[in-house]
Amino acid sequence: MMSSHAGIRSTATRVWLVACLAALLSACGLSPQVINIQPEPEVSRSSLGGNASVSVTARDAREGDAFGSRGGIYQETSLIRPANDVPKALYEAVTQGLHQQGFNALNPSADATTLEVRLTELSYVPADTSVVNRIEVSARIEAIGRRESPDGSVEHTGRYQSSVTHDMPITPSARRNEVMINDVLERTLVRLLSDPKLLSFLAGNDNP
Repeated sequence: MMSSHAGIRSTATRVWLVACLAALLSACGLSPQVINIQPEPEVSRSSLGGNASVSVTARDAREGDAFGSRGGIYQETSLIRPANDVPKALYEAVTQGLHQQGFNALNPSADATTLEVRLTELSYVPADTSVVNRIEVSARIEAIGRRESPDGSVEHTGRYQSSVTHDMPITPSARRNEVMINDVLERTLVRLLSDPKLLSFLAGNDNP
């Protein structure tokens, strides 16, 4: 007849084996995730724009919709993708940021300066190991301003980027990944919305 101590040891062994198996499966096969892109860059309210009209458009110029893989052995199936319209989220963030600084970006006139915002990179790269513990998140944006002047068409281009490395004790949840990706996007948009040369051009200076 099995003693109570032997039974306890047997149960503990089974629990340990189950825990080890769960950890192994987690490391080997990570499920895909979808996250909301909703950057909210903080800019100071000002009258810098002088009510100059700016017509904003936004475009996702990345090669694919996935931001990257969560890692693990089956990286091609553990992708992180947007759950919403990325260009719309960029448009709303930039439009609101310009509005905060005194530009007429909400209801621009027909002859407004155009500002095209291109997202060229928004990447999520885990460490090259079976267990995710270090993640680099990067963003790159191009902003192209254009308008007609007495001397012809004029244009100003700005390029902005940010990169943040996170050390994580455990594999990040979808919510945590959402926060990290939106954070690096916000950092990059703040650079765009704080660029004195771009803002000067949008305000009407052809040679900022």
